Amino acid sequence: MTATQELFAHAVRLPSEERRFLAEIIWQTVDADLPAQWENEATLGAEIERRFQEFKAGRERGLSHDDVFSAARSLAA
Repeated sequence: MTATQELFAHAVRLPSEERRFLAEIIWQTVDADLPAQWENEATLGAEIERRFQEFKAGRERGLSHDDVFSAARSLAA
């Protein structure tokens, strides 16, 4: 089991309030690592639109709710 899988397995057993807090503080570190270009709402909006058009054209495949949660459960196992 990788360190990430082990951490996830422990985190999912935490009470919901502690999981929410953990998610928030982890997200803050991710947010801090985002490129400066994403701070500009127009740039971010253009990227969202570009990705949506790629998805609609069939060049990108989205993940279903089941796919996402199946992957999360397999990490926790």
